[in-house]
Amino acid sequence: MNSKSKYAILLISSVLVVYAIIGGMLGRVSAQNGSYQQLSIFMEVLSRIQNDYVDDPSVKNAVDGAIRGLVENVDPYGGYLSAKDVAFYKNYDPFKTPGIGVILAKPPRLGYPVVISTIPGGPAAKAGLNPGDIIESIDGVTTREMNLVQVHGILSNPIGKPASLSIIKSRRSEPDTINVPREITQPPSIDAKILENNIAYVKIPYVAPGKTAEVRRQLDALLKKGATNVVLDLRYTAGGDDKEAVQLANLFLDSGTITYLQGQKFPKETFSANAKELLTKAPVAVLVNQATAGAAEIVAGAIEDNHRGQIVGVKTFGSGSVQKLIPLDDGSALLISVAKYFTPAGKEIQDVDPQDSGIKPTVEIRQTLEETVEPDDQDAQPPTKDQPNKEEDRQLNRAIEILKDPSKISATKKAA
Repeated sequence: MNSKSKYAILLISSVLVVYAIIGGMLGRVSAQNGSYQQLSIFMEVLSRIQNDYVDDPSVKNAVDGAIRGLVENVDPYGGYLSAKDVAFYKNYDPFKTPGIGVILAKPPRLGYPVVISTIPGGPAAKAGLNPGDIIESIDGVTTREMNLVQVHGILSNPIGKPASLSIIKSRRSEPDTINVPREITQPPSIDAKILENNIAYVKIPYVAPGKTAEVRRQLDALLKKGATNVVLDLRYTAGGDDKEAVQLANLFLDSGTITYLQGQKFPKETFSANAKELLTKAPVAVLVNQATAGAAEIVAGAIEDNHRGQIVGVKTFGSGSVQKLIPLDDGSALLISVAKYFTPAGKEIQDVDPQDSGIKPTVEIRQTLEETVEPDDQDAQPPTKDQPNKEEDRQLNRAIEILKDPSKISATKKAA
């Protein structure tokens, strides 16, 4: 057996290992469902390419592509990571690692990373990136074959040199080139104030560790000043820390389930409210939109399913899973989602079908200019860079109306 054949066998073996791991994690590899037959077809195709292709193929590139496609077709938040990717992933921190200050997803139907939200005050926000913008390439390199870890990796390096992004914006036929500085983004501050009729307004741009304590301090001060109702603004709040989300929801709940985590091979883990952590029983309205994702969805789902308050806005993005890093012998690794977050009523926040993902509001209302992270959403208006002011903010105004007069809830559900 020559060295080329041995190398091919080694690469094919790596496919078998990855396939076995993914199948074992998902509980789907069996003779009954045809998985082994599909694998034999793959082996036959690879053999044909080796023997019959017009040029001498790179077996390594072919197999790497097959592994990448296998993982990312199953899991949009997973990936086949090189040793370099693994090192970056282990050390990544959105507020310590250089980058452009953006929360991304990679919906399978798009094939490219899409902006869910930008971090206020960060480079992407300052450069004018909006929810729904598709990053087609970075520094001239297409992002189509990159997983999210690799996208963030290339956005972080080299620090100090702007990232040249080819951006496809909603309803535009040609991409725009936008240069965004690579730098460390500072955690955004909470905005807390009293609105009309003694309504406390709290905006949380990012659910970072320690933000619950900050919300507790600022909201408690507003309540002591006479606030009797609360608006919790989670619009454009994406990413964040899941455990922090549980603590944040607990400020408004004295009992019941906040969320639970479960996967096919992951035992159910329930997170319940602790009465000692309750801050207020004041009526609450939570503002959400399509750029509400991740930790913020845990909070919104807990408030909604525990009938603790009204959710006002439009359906959220639908992102709520936990990943596991599985090292491989050559220093590479698999990043696989092993569990999902569920609302107290048992709804998957991140459903297999994107149409069923996310938290649906109890009172649905769009902004006049509603930002969207669904580029083909024909019902949405073109995105706007600036947040609407109070006079234009239909969602906030509706939340205020409901808190002032709860009888208006039924009349405003599913409003246009």
